[in-house]
Amino acid sequence: MAKNWTEKGLQNLIESEVEESLTLEYKSAEALAKSDYHKTEITKDVSAMANSAGGTLIYGIREGGDPEHRHLPEKITPVDRTEFPREWLEQVINSIRPRIEGIVIHSVTLDSDEKEVAYVVEIPQSHTAHQAKNHRYYKRFNFQSVPMEDYEIRDVLFREQIPDVSVRFFIEKKILPEEEGGSLAVSLIIQAKNYGSSYARYVACFVDVPVKALVRIDNRRNIKDGGRFYRHRLTNLNQEHADETFRANFPLLRSMTMSWKIPLKENYGQIEDTDWSIKWKVYADNALPKEGKLPFEDIEIIDLTGRL
Repeated sequence: MAKNWTEKGLQNLIESEVEESLTLEYKSAEALAKSDYHKTEITKDVSAMANSAGGTLIYGIREGGDPEHRHLPEKITPVDRTEFPREWLEQVINSIRPRIEGIVIHSVTLDSDEKEVAYVVEIPQSHTAHQAKNHRYYKRFNFQSVPMEDYEIRDVLFREQIPDVSVRFFIEKKILPEEEGGSLAVSLIIQAKNYGSSYARYVACFVDVPVKALVRIDNRRNIKDGGRFYRHRLTNLNQEHADETFRANFPLLRSMTMSWKIPLKENYGQIEDTDWSIKWKVYADNALPKEGKLPFEDIEIIDLTGRL
């Protein structure tokens, strides 16, 4: 989701014909009204996004009226903020039960008039199911907010019972102290964070790193893919077959992070390879595993040497 919204950014959506999707919906200014019907529609659309994948809801952009341009942004339709201040919209949204945590409402000032704005509502995916003002549950489906089936509500409620662990990667460069040689040390940092509501008792992250980039090989049985990759088994608890554990030997609580460090060669970025990337897979309790592949050139570098 964007952090800073401007009128130019809204115009770019229109000029680029960015279509509505599961995570993006346009609403004209007329969608904001003080009748019970319109308030219910607001809570219906916001709760549907939270119950699905999260997303962005823009009040102040009208979609095309003819079938050919349906779901495409047509033009900005300003909202009068003296009649519908941001606090009013926030109050309507807060009537959703339970309240959705993490919603951000951006007030985008328009050049046409100082009292005219557009509201951009950023909605996170929730870890539970939310009811609209009419006491019904909705989800996003085919550009619309539609009622949820019983099994879908149960699936969303189950989100609260499982952790949601994701990983990030960094390249750290620093100069070692004189007593340790004073040389340049380069490391791959693997950081795991739990975004879920439930803590993760067991976390295991498998990271395959090109052998040519590594300073050392501790266990040749971990060499994979014809000798090209070395698999690191990283865990949060002391386990017999792990290569490295998180020092705290502790469950991964909500919003908590833990990290592991893998030493790399100083010239890791100059080695030629047809597949110069790392592969990863992370497991956390009963949650479905996540996996991915990341080129070395796309990994953020943390330079502690002052050379960059």
